[in-house]
Parts: sequence; structure tokens; C-alpha cells
Amino acid sequence: MHKLSAQPLKTTESLGSVTVLEGSKSSMAEKVLLILELIANSEFPLTLENISSGIGLAKPTAFRLLNTLVSQGFIERDANGRRFQPSAKFRLMGIGLLSADSVRSQRLAVMKRLVATIGETCNFNILDGNEVLYLDRIETTAPIRLHIDSGMRVPLHCTASGKLFLSFMHEDQMKRVVGKEPLDGYTTKTLRHYDDLFREIKKIADQGYALDDCEYLEGSVCVAVPVRDAKNKIFAALAAHGPTPRFTLKMAEQSVPILITAAIELEESLRQ
Repeated sequence: MHKLSAQPLKTTESLGSVTVLEGSKSSMAEKVLLILELIANSEFPLTLENISSGIGLAKPTAFRLLNTLVSQGFIERDANGRRFQPSAKFRLMGIGLLSADSVRSQRLAVMKRLVATIGETCNFNILDGNEVLYLDRIETTAPIRLHIDSGMRVPLHCTASGKLFLSFMHEDQMKRVVGKEPLDGYTTKTLRHYDDLFREIKKIADQGYALDDCEYLEGSVCVAVPVRDAKNKIFAALAAHGPTPRFTLKMAEQSVPILITAAIELEESLRQ
């Protein structure tokens, strides 16, 4: 936790993902970009104090720039109105970058090889607000398969990718994004109470991958592993799923090393 101070810092300090040269005079555009970077890389909404101290800005200047970003729709205030977080517009910009042809073509090539190895449909999913967004999908050639389109959004608490994203959040943050219990039930196996969900999330955090045992769709087993950026932060999930009994929990777990290898390949392609 960084000590918050309204006074300009006098040394070079790394704050989250933003490195600030204290005392340097930056343009207004640079200040705006630093604010956006700080908000985009934070795991939780940030206060004015977090932001002003995080990039060495006086509070009045930070407040003015934040209000401009809010008015332009790039960021938004949280439900309490005291913290700032990425807006839907800002998230869509990130999705657009991930969907660019030069980036996406490499990703699809990796996913096609993955499907050929595992034999089941694979998805590249991201966190979008309080839902999982299926950004890319490569179908298996098997005659029986589950129909989920790219662009579809699914819940967090009962899908492999969703629970994986939750495993990188604090409990209070989980409650904010998932909502009040009892949680929505989709099958008889859906975890609808936080005591059960927190136990499951701890297990996922310990083992590094997530499973969905028919919790969202009857007769569907899914496994997901994280995809990380250059700063080791999870920004996507790589998942495989198939119908039971063809794709069992045991088979899903056995595919984890293959998924992790593909996830690393995706990470390396984004850094080129």
C-alpha cells in the first residue's frame, strides 16, 4: 500500500504500473495518459487521493483532469461516487486493441493448434465489467459440441474463466462485481452463496487454474488458465470446454499443462 500524500514526491518511484519522474514537467496530455494508465491497471476503483499521489499531481489538477475524462466517457465514478474506474467506452477500446488483425491472427493460430491437440473447443475470454466476454472461439470438429458464440457474455461465479478472474480479487471486490447472495442459479451445481464460492476461489488461487463442473450449463465441463501481460497481471483467460461424458473433469485437469503452454505462447506474441 502506497502512503498517500498531496505533496509532490522528490524521487523516482514506481507506483503500480506507472513510473513517475518526480519534479519533471510533463504536458497535460502526458498527465491524462498517466491517469488512464493508473486507473486501467488498478484492481479496484481509485480515489482522488490515490490518483493525485500516484502520479505526483496536485489535487486540483487531478480533479480537473478526472472530471474531463468522466465528461468524455473514458472513466466513470463508482456507485458511491467517490472513486474512479474504467468506463464501458474505455474497456471497449482495450477490446478493440485485442481484436486488431495483427494481434488476433497470431492468437487464433495458437488456439487452432490447441484445439487440434485437446480435441475440444477453446475460447479466449476477458473480464468486461461484471461479466466474462468470449472474445475469440475456435470450435472442435467433433460432431457434438456446445453452441456459444464469440461476443457472448456469461456470469463470473459459475464459469471457469469467471471464477479464475475472481481468484485475483479481494473478497470485498468479488462481492461488488458479483452482487448480493443468493447468487443466480443456472444448474443444480451452481454455487449460490459466498461461503461456498470463497472456498472454491481459494482452491483456484492455490492451484492456478479453474474448473466448471456443469455449474453454468448442464452437461458441460470447462477448464481455464490465466493469460498475463508483461507486468504479470492477468488480462485474459484461455479455456477449453466440452460435453460430458466426452470431456470429463479428469480430462480437463489433464489438459491444464497444454493450456498453460498455449497461454505462454499468447503472452509472448503480445510482447513482440
